[in-house]
Amino acid sequence: MSEDERRAGVGQMAADDGRRVSLLEQFMPRFDTRSQHAIEVHAAAQAVFTAVEAVTVKEVRCLRELEFIRALPGLAATGRLDVPTVDAPLVLSFTRGAVLLGARPPEEVLVGAIGCFWRLAGKVPVVFGSPEEFLTFTEPGFAKAVVGFHLNPRGAEILLTTETRFVATDDATRMLMSRYWRIIRPGSNLIRTEWLRAIRRRALRCPKATPAST
Repeated sequence: MSEDERRAGVGQMAADDGRRVSLLEQFMPRFDTRSQHAIEVHAAAQAVFTAVEAVTVKEVRCLRELEFIRALPGLAATGRLDVPTVDAPLVLSFTRGAVLLGARPPEEVLVGAIGCFWRLAGKVPVVFGSPEEFLTFTEPGFAKAVVGFHLNPRGAEILLTTETRFVATDDATRMLMSRYWRIIRPGSNLIRTEWLRAIRRRALRCPKATPAST
């Protein structure tokens, strides 16, 4: 197995210490960069998980403005404004080509995408038909991205964590993706923070949202 394949996670699984391996570790145990954010939610796990799946683009503050700014180069090049639909669930529209990789209600959910995220225009995503195709994809010139949510009960609250990971399929792409990530990371961090807050707001509005059992 090549070094690029090892970095892309092909055939790699986290060591099993007796606990179930997370979806994040199954699909991207090795990565070039990651970011993590968390929030406490005083609601039942199922209400929080449902909110993770249901929160829409329009519920996340600043997202539409940031996405509009990011889409401007594409608008200039193609005449099309490529931004997510406001009523679309964000977990499946955080970027073009996002696909559900796995879900374990009400514990965790993972989505992924493959593309040339650093391109200002013409960012056509790779279409893959199954989670296995995402896992084994190693074609040079692309980056793989995953966004996961994990719910951890803590007494009467749920600690909701989101983690974003990227891995490039070759060294040249890794350099491009690294530069791109340095530029967008402040905006990405803001989006993740507001995304979690939107999930909390929706979970707390749920009529059946009650504190998690101890």
